[in-house]
Amino acid sequence: MLLNAAAHADEARWKALNDQVVPHMTGGSLDKAEQAARQALAEAEKTFGPAHRNTDVSLNNLALVLRFQRNFVESEKVYRRALILREKTLGVAHPSTALTMLNLADVVQAQKRWAEAEKLQRAVLPIFKKAHGDDPKTAAALHNLGANLHVQGRNREAEPLLRRSLAMKEKVLGPMNQGVANTLVNLAEVVQALGRKAEADLYRARAQEIQKQASGRA
Repeated sequence: MLLNAAAHADEARWKALNDQVVPHMTGGSLDKAEQAARQALAEAEKTFGPAHRNTDVSLNNLALVLRFQRNFVESEKVYRRALILREKTLGVAHPSTALTMLNLADVVQAQKRWAEAEKLQRAVLPIFKKAHGDDPKTAAALHNLGANLHVQGRNREAEPLLRRSLAMKEKVLGPMNQGVANTLVNLAEVVQALGRKAEADLYRARAQEIQKQASGRA
């Protein structure tokens, strides 16, 4: 009974720290979020060990906070630790592993390492498609890869990916969702780069209408 009580106290102490991270982030207090995330990670590693699920959660939370702070170099280091842990404990084809891979791709892309990010994004797609099917996560993965290819000037490859993302978002989120508007904006840039300005203008107009309605609801 004493061991169970101690384990419960350890879990409660870690949870109290971890539960502070998201409220601080959403409240705009990124420094406080980082402090809580670092404390939660230290508590998890000390109490539960480097391969425990709480350590996994804490690593991903800290990496996310650092990403929001635009500290992409350190965020990448933490995401890489998280990815190694998830590959070891969950397997390379697990959707949670793929989610960490997608987040890692974002911080790599933010550092303008397009080809490296592309490799990660392509690895994520079949895992998400198998695990989630037509789902916002799969649509986001398609969008991210399409946007990356556009930045690289590979617009003919980017267009079908963005169209698939758009169709999926319209299906699962609805035609007036902000995520639909985001993909419309990227698709407009791609088709304009391919010389189809009139089509691009239509996509931009639709994106603006979605954003206008969203601001009216706010």
